[in-house]
Amino acid sequence: MSRLPKALAGGEAPVYLLHGEEAFITRRLMNDLRAAVLAGAVEDFNLDRFDARENVDAERIVQAARTLPMMAPRRLVWVRNAEVLFKQSGGLDKLVEYVSDPDPMACLVFQAMDRVKKSGKLYKRVAKSGVVVESKTPHERELVGWVKGAVEARGRRIEPDAAAMLVEAVGRDLATLDTAVERLVLFVDAPAAIGLAAVEETVPHTRVRTVWELIDAVAERNVAKTLERGHQLIDQGEEPLRLLALIIYQFRQLLIGRAARDQGAAPQEAAKLAGVPGFKTRAFVRQIDNYRRAELLAALERLSEADRALKGSKLPSGLIFEAVLLDLCAPRS
Repeated sequence: MSRLPKALAGGEAPVYLLHGEEAFITRRLMNDLRAAVLAGAVEDFNLDRFDARENVDAERIVQAARTLPMMAPRRLVWVRNAEVLFKQSGGLDKLVEYVSDPDPMACLVFQAMDRVKKSGKLYKRVAKSGVVVESKTPHERELVGWVKGAVEARGRRIEPDAAAMLVEAVGRDLATLDTAVERLVLFVDAPAAIGLAAVEETVPHTRVRTVWELIDAVAERNVAKTLERGHQLIDQGEEPLRLLALIIYQFRQLLIGRAARDQGAAPQEAAKLAGVPGFKTRAFVRQIDNYRRAELLAALERLSEADRALKGSKLPSGLIFEAVLLDLCAPRS
């Protein structure tokens, strides 16, 4: 990253907790923080690493944090896999005491690879004396902006349609998206913007084509093809709940487009009003023509029921997802 994220408070806090569901973001924040705290310092003398999975004694962490930096303004004490510490119910008194009154010449960082328990004493003290940053996976609708930011952080630009196609092709895996961005930055010579052609040439499109084919198969009431495409997406690693959210988003776009068409809008205008990127317009217009407004409303209601079932039912998620696909393929009444 070209600059320290605002969430890290300039890297000046004496204690940090980096945790959350998105390990890629946590790792990136840790890299930024490490670079900021140790800028110009000799790491061998001013960096202490601990791994909480190795039954690290809390007192050793405190001793490291109270050690003066050598020829540097601050010392970095880095505790990896810190979720283990935040699960402990005892043995952390000295660490809690330190966090309550940390040494300003040290930066103690707890890096957890998942969400940590927030009800414990250690978490509450860190939240009071330091900075807590919880990383969350962006929603599907936020990923295009995330891609643009990742490209801009590398001093480059990407066209909106190209960013949208990249998200459609890769999905919500930020590490894979970032790798794809890096590949595109190297592929397209500066200072040219990254366009659709570059994405089409360098990024596999299995996911995006399968999603389109799934929506087409549902619109055609083709049960065999719908189930085949749905199973393909799950086999590619898509979780049924996330996949359902993608389908709900697609049907909402179709409803907006259908309403626009019913009011006399041209196909291209209807797609634009629905927020559909240019490269997807032709398929989107074809899908609109397969639905009446009432059918789209009924489909969204059924998808909403399936969303609640996936979040609260004890039935296997695959069965729930398959059932909603079958209902969406029901013959027109």
